[in-house]
Amino acid sequence: MRKFIVIILMLCALPAFTQDEKEKLGIQDEIKLGLNYYNYGDKDKVNIEVLVWGTIPTPGKYLIPQGTKLIDLITLCGGPSKDTKLEDIRIVRTKNDSLGIKEDKVIRLNYDDYLWDEKISLSAKLNPVLMAGDMIVFPLDQKFSYRENLYLILSITSTLVSITTFLITVLRK
Repeated sequence: MRKFIVIILMLCALPAFTQDEKEKLGIQDEIKLGLNYYNYGDKDKVNIEVLVWGTIPTPGKYLIPQGTKLIDLITLCGGPSKDTKLEDIRIVRTKNDSLGIKEDKVIRLNYDDYLWDEKISLSAKLNPVLMAGDMIVFPLDQKFSYRENLYLILSITSTLVSITTFLITVLRK
């Protein structure tokens, strides 16, 4: 019975603790605290929101300071995963008259160049400044492992052996 009373008292006290947090956050911050919302905003700067999709450790919506470059955002996201197709990272930038963007466009980037010494390029094209509303897409690189290749070969071979065995059995009778 005592445990039950203690649990009820704790549950009654819980709103008092959470109320302080809500007042500190403010209503706008409370709404934005979703599962995939990452706030890296700077209170002394103008902040923008961008979306990150695909094979990245932490996809979602990011609040970042205006002027943030793509490499910085990739770092905040935890870097590309081993399944990311680095040759085809895309920034989808939609039409926005207030930002001076006249038409929808897709910027394709090849970050594979960063991984090989003989190809390293520090051009601004590889590290563009992000704009409000940008969607960064990290596509999946479809690579087959040795195990997957072996599985495919064995599946085809066993099917062919089964068909051949069936045909030989039927034709002998």
